[in-house]
Amino acid sequence: MNANVKPPDRRGSGPFVVHEHRDTVPTMRPTRTAGWAALAAAVLTVTAAQAVAQEPVATTPVTAATEHSYTATVLGTNGDGTLSVRLNNRKTTVRLLGVGDAGADAGGRAACLREAADDYLAARLPRGTRATLVTGADERDAKNRLVAWAYRPGNDGAASVNRGMVQAGFTPVADNGGSLRYAAELAEAERAARSAKAGRWGDLCSLATIAGIQRRLIDLGYLPAGAVSGDLDYRTSQAVMAFQGWSGLPRVGTVDATTKKRLGTASRPVPRAKGTRGKRMEVHIDKQVLLLIENGTVKRAIHVSTGAGGRTPRGNFQVIRRERYSWSRPFSVTLPFAQYFYAGFAFHEYPSVPGYAASHGCVRLPSPEAPVVWEFGDFGVPVSIA
Repeated sequence: MNANVKPPDRRGSGPFVVHEHRDTVPTMRPTRTAGWAALAAAVLTVTAAQAVAQEPVATTPVTAATEHSYTATVLGTNGDGTLSVRLNNRKTTVRLLGVGDAGADAGGRAACLREAADDYLAARLPRGTRATLVTGADERDAKNRLVAWAYRPGNDGAASVNRGMVQAGFTPVADNGGSLRYAAELAEAERAARSAKAGRWGDLCSLATIAGIQRRLIDLGYLPAGAVSGDLDYRTSQAVMAFQGWSGLPRVGTVDATTKKRLGTASRPVPRAKGTRGKRMEVHIDKQVLLLIENGTVKRAIHVSTGAGGRTPRGNFQVIRRERYSWSRPFSVTLPFAQYFYAGFAFHEYPSVPGYAASHGCVRLPSPEAPVVWEFGDFGVPVSIA
């Protein structure tokens, strides 16, 4: 610095006072006024920096894997549309994605339909099968169970067991959590099942209800059309006994598992005399069943009670007398809807028609069926008893 330069006036009014140091760069010290200004500027700078730091920073979103595939060993089915599997050495419950409750809105058929759906599932993924499970990154239902598409070995895509259950009509489609990647395929499968009246949309488990049993008895000729009441009434009980007698089952009038099974595969009774014209009546004593036949076709099959100890005559007869209310002199009783086929032996209504031969020789008819037999019969109608 030039030594001849006069030092500045230290009392000057400028904002800064310059201090000179030899061989150094001059430094400036702020006055009191300038200091407040500098402090304010610093505060504004810090505030602005904080505001910038709080603004969201644009980043590229991380896309998680949308699908996972596992191989699991099936341990069994649980009866509620779920599988028990061993996955990563742990027992895990898996709910089938997109599969609804098999018994939803099915009334009395619900339990049977659920059992049938579970049997279907167990047949396709039996215990020990190495099934493929496909699920999203974190697909769980409300009970924290894994929700997945299940595949038999070698299958993939829409060809899941889930879709197979819907296609067969065992279950409706339901969004039960997770991603419905094959929603269109499931919807089409349900439409096809409904159109074909398959599974729950058809006759499956129809015998699980009294109304279904009555409809089946109507189909087979043991009840008349329109006899669906939904109750195991007297007429239905008598019809069940007729079916049981014809099928060689104990005539008890109630529907047990064996009776249901037989009803599911039975066909309408076939008369002894085939190909005959006109009307005829056949009594099958060993079965305790009366057949009303027209032109070789059985129109009705009716439970009867014939003579105890074999008192009902056997052979070929015909209706020889008809009395709406007939008086029995030997037993002092009125016999409604009496149609005599041999001497004092007749078809007639009677209050008690048990599942065994109990009469004095006549053919007892249940009260709801006696008018039916009366309307069917006529003078000269052939009667065969054997």
